[in-house]
Amino acid sequence: MSEFADAAMFGRDDEITAVEDALRNTSSAGIVIEGEMGTGKTALAREIHRRRGAAEIWVRGDRVLRSVPYGAFGLYLDLNAEPADLLNRLVVLVRSSDESPPAVFVDDGHDLDSSSLGTIWQLANDGDINLVITQRPPVDDRPRLFGDLIADGVLDHVVLGPLDRPDFDRMVEHYLGGIVSRGVLDVADFQSGRVPGTLVELLRYANRTGRLLDRRGAWVLDGLDIDFDQRARDVTRVQLASLPQQQREALELVDLAGEVDVAAMLAAGRGEAADALASSGNIRLVRNRMSRAYATVENHRAETVRMNVPLGRSREMYEFIDGFDDSPSDWARMLRAEWGLSCGARISSDALVRAGRTAIRLGEWQRAQRILQTVPVDDLRAHELLDLGWLYCEINEMPIGLDVLAQAVEKACCTDVVLDVFSAWVFCGFHRDTPLLRVDDFRVALSRLAASGPLHDSAGADVGQASELIEVLYTNQWAELSDDVETIRAWAADVQAPEILRLCLGIASAVRAIERGRNAEALETLDDLHSSRHRFGILFLLHSVLRARVLVELGRDDEAGAVLDVHISNDLAYFASKSGPTDLGWTRLHLEHGRMDLAMRSSSAAVEALDYWNQTPFLAIALAEAQHVSALAGDTAAADAFDVRYRRLPPSKSYVEGRRAEVLRTVARAKVTGNDHHLTTLRELLASAENDGAHQLAATIRIELFRHSGEYDVEAMLRLSEVGTGRECRLVGQLGSALRARDKEALETVAGSVDTRMPDMAERCRIIVNGGDAGRSAASAAGIQAGHAVGGVSLTSRERQISRLIVAGMTNAEIADELGVAVRTVEGHTYRMYRKLDISSRDQVADALGHMQIGF
Repeated sequence: MSEFADAAMFGRDDEITAVEDALRNTSSAGIVIEGEMGTGKTALAREIHRRRGAAEIWVRGDRVLRSVPYGAFGLYLDLNAEPADLLNRLVVLVRSSDESPPAVFVDDGHDLDSSSLGTIWQLANDGDINLVITQRPPVDDRPRLFGDLIADGVLDHVVLGPLDRPDFDRMVEHYLGGIVSRGVLDVADFQSGRVPGTLVELLRYANRTGRLLDRRGAWVLDGLDIDFDQRARDVTRVQLASLPQQQREALELVDLAGEVDVAAMLAAGRGEAADALASSGNIRLVRNRMSRAYATVENHRAETVRMNVPLGRSREMYEFIDGFDDSPSDWARMLRAEWGLSCGARISSDALVRAGRTAIRLGEWQRAQRILQTVPVDDLRAHELLDLGWLYCEINEMPIGLDVLAQAVEKACCTDVVLDVFSAWVFCGFHRDTPLLRVDDFRVALSRLAASGPLHDSAGADVGQASELIEVLYTNQWAELSDDVETIRAWAADVQAPEILRLCLGIASAVRAIERGRNAEALETLDDLHSSRHRFGILFLLHSVLRARVLVELGRDDEAGAVLDVHISNDLAYFASKSGPTDLGWTRLHLEHGRMDLAMRSSSAAVEALDYWNQTPFLAIALAEAQHVSALAGDTAAADAFDVRYRRLPPSKSYVEGRRAEVLRTVARAKVTGNDHHLTTLRELLASAENDGAHQLAATIRIELFRHSGEYDVEAMLRLSEVGTGRECRLVGQLGSALRARDKEALETVAGSVDTRMPDMAERCRIIVNGGDAGRSAASAAGIQAGHAVGGVSLTSRERQISRLIVAGMTNAEIADELGVAVRTVEGHTYRMYRKLDISSRDQVADALGHMQIGF
């Protein structure tokens, strides 16, 4: 982790320009920089001060010296010598600069003593000084310092708010160094509000406490609570202290209770204060069932309030809210249960269980843990044990989770519990390495239910049908569910089916539909599952990633990005669990838009987060995607490293998009090694996909064969375009049609459409347009290797691209910008190209290519 440098400014270019312009503009007497604590006011002023030579007067307001006349200038003047002459000496001091007018920098102007404030106000108004002053915004209706000078145009005014997300992400990466996973970025966004100073405190604390993990150069979350240290809490308390007392008490009440009915707030005598808080955005006014209520805005400040309200006052407020007849939401009931525990109120076990299960459903996993840990496991029923065990598995506590799930099976009250535990167990691959739960445990539970019957009115599935289903799923697993198992397919659509089982079967059906190019059908299946109450965990994350994947295939990229950015919770464990799948989804989107550098970063982050969180179903496709991206970018070392990890994956049929993963992995190996064996394997995968009706997968393989070896089969391409609906099917159809007609204009159109995301394919098309032979039909494809070989020298498509740009006189940085990759990626390609051409400098490239008859 690198040291954060205050001089490294992020997202403040416009503000820096505004300050510099104000100091240059003869019609302006300077500028007021305004913003809340932590927004970077001081850093911005110091940067300007540094750029101007750091010799100009710099003073700072101080709460301790606020009562001392001219106390802010105590470092420049002897305040005890000749008090009557103090004002004159101050004026002489500030006018002594060579600049005309001189600049005076004042930090924390809101804490200036009245004498200093009045003097610099008058000097700025008279045009005797240029003033750069930082200050916090006024509270309530209090007048803004220098507000009249701003209104009269004497002083310019700039307001610092939170950073934009791209600038914020760059700041996180600058501070941590290396690749930062989506989970780290998202939690830092939520916890800091994108306020730079708060962000620095969060990252320093998270680093000290080991909440952020550096795994092979990628930063991931461990998912445990990340809390600010005392300094950050002091900042929050200062902000709260600036509120009037009644507003502060109203805010405490809302943050503790989650929601406070308007009538209850009026009864507490804080209605006007609550309205003011709602107007300023500190709380929300919502419609809650039959009435309106004030609701908390969840952020770091809300948690600070909950931790710092004195116990006695907290208990008094709890009893007031608990005794009020209102209808809070499930979210508010959950917060109130935890609130009651923290202030020592008596909460029934049933109420705690309901609150805990609500927290699980809402993705508030850490809160669910805190609540449910107070309830003895022996007191939990089978359905509650199912939720708790699933929760522990989701937060990477597998041994505890499996133990609790085993207890759920032992206590099973109906077949639904048995089937749901079994579904989770098989889908997530638990069966490979756990002695705590075996397939015989499920068989025994079903036998007991067959003998005794269900223990409640909702009987669930028939025991015989449940037994048959378990045997079929255990034998075939999810990836090989065949079309003729109509009973299982029907079960997926049955609203009476157990929920986790229904999700698993629906996802398996959607994956199959995607492979076949039936993307509209896959989207419909996923949309049908969207209403699931289990909007958390690996199944919901998988649902989101697949939905984004289908939307990309349908050409709806903006919607895909929106799906990946949805947060149903701000819980730390939820952020961490969502991190890997989200980065995996973004890898696909970045590739579609040719953002190779971003694709490499997100694919690496995805692998490390998924691996750390034991999200096994995603790992095959994540490792294959990362290997493929690395191969495309020319980073063979990274591609080899990902391949080693891919080959170490335990055998399983439950990997998400496992067949596509094998295709991408094979393509990457062919590109990295140039070995014909991998192309042979790719053709075998193509034959299997076409025989199985996996049209979209077949289209993907045909595109890759054309990209990397020039191989094509026009008629097969056109057939695929007729039966599939995804991007690959459309593209393979356009390419096949253009190749069959040898239509140069159509080939140029195809090349233009893939120029950014598939430059090697675009190049092959253009070589054909220019009369070259960049491809061969499938009948003559034997022996073709990736790359373009002439005179014994084989250059890859990317190396040929870079060679053209070098000959055109572009630097490595300019080439990287042109291709959308990192500079080090260009350097790697260039190094390998030099070795192939047996040269050592850029000015030798053109001659070497001409001598070896390698065209451009």
